[in-house]
Amino acid sequence: MEFAMWAYPWDLLDEGPVEVETRLRGVGVDELNLATNYHTVQAFTPHNPERRTLFARASSYFEPGPEYGDLEPVPYEQMDGDWVADIAAGLSELSLNSWTVGCHNSRLGMANPEYTLESAHGDDLIFGLCPSQPVVQTYLSALVSDLAARDTFARIELETFDYFYGTGFGWHHQKIHARLGVLGEFLLGMCFCPHCQENATAEDVDAEQARETVANALDDIVAGELSHDRSPEAWLAEHSTVAAYVDVRERMLSSLYATLADAAGTTPLGYYVGAPEPGREWIVGADLQALSNHVDYYCLPAYESSSDAVIGAYNAVETVIDDVPLHVGLLPGHPAIDDEATVVDIVETLDSKGVPRLSFYNYGLLPEQSLEWVETAIETVS
Repeated sequence: MEFAMWAYPWDLLDEGPVEVETRLRGVGVDELNLATNYHTVQAFTPHNPERRTLFARASSYFEPGPEYGDLEPVPYEQMDGDWVADIAAGLSELSLNSWTVGCHNSRLGMANPEYTLESAHGDDLIFGLCPSQPVVQTYLSALVSDLAARDTFARIELETFDYFYGTGFGWHHQKIHARLGVLGEFLLGMCFCPHCQENATAEDVDAEQARETVANALDDIVAGELSHDRSPEAWLAEHSTVAAYVDVRERMLSSLYATLADAAGTTPLGYYVGAPEPGREWIVGADLQALSNHVDYYCLPAYESSSDAVIGAYNAVETVIDDVPLHVGLLPGHPAIDDEATVVDIVETLDSKGVPRLSFYNYGLLPEQSLEWVETAIETVS
């Protein structure tokens, strides 16, 4: 089994790339998944020598190239130069991977609401760019191409290169006092922007009927006339027009991933799965069997509290993918895990199952004791 660690660039630069590399190699980690283009974040950094908290809007941590169109990454305001290049230059032993967020970008969404997801009620969901939009597709493929062209990264890992999710994983000071459930989240996040509707119409799907059905169903959930815990699969089986609309966006996303694979060239491409639930990636438009033709592996962030729960999530994804390696991510700290024995048990279980690669989340966020747990777990299976 290979081991990687997710990390933010400020943690490496504040502590020093050489020092972090030495520390991670001592823990037993071989790879660093570096945040290169990321969503808005507040990070509490318990062992950072310079700070304990950092706030950053959705930003890139490299200087973008010239190949973007109407959308392009916005470099982090506090960045002096190119942080990705500085970190890469400071590493000699760790293999460096690009951890890259795509459609989850509230900064670009607020500045360009015409390119965001549009709900069935006509609201711009500004936390998420819509991958049906040609301008967004150009942005995403240029982003992958820009990173691959650096010859710095052994892998490019894609997060939210899809239709994202109904409430955006929690907007700042979010206020929702209606119980939506998985079905309600799915319905809220379905995009009915002009391009999504045009794509559906081109495949003889009544986009307006689909929109009205989704809007009415969401209202029914809020009113208590449709159960919030109704299975999305069962609901779709009763609403064929919406089901056909969902199929169209899955085919669109598969087409986009063919473009992303071309943009990546020879750099291996991974896609983060498991949202909103392992095995239900279709909710964000991802047909994992179809995408298997365009990615080199999937990574499942299984931030669970027991080996049974992690394996349950793993099995849920493994049953819907075709001959593509499935990597796993683990959160060896709060709120998922509170003791070393659990980390060791999960790592041993994944190793016995033949999981090829395990990533730990996240170097700067984890307390010292969690890093010690990781070291013990790696030593156990090495």
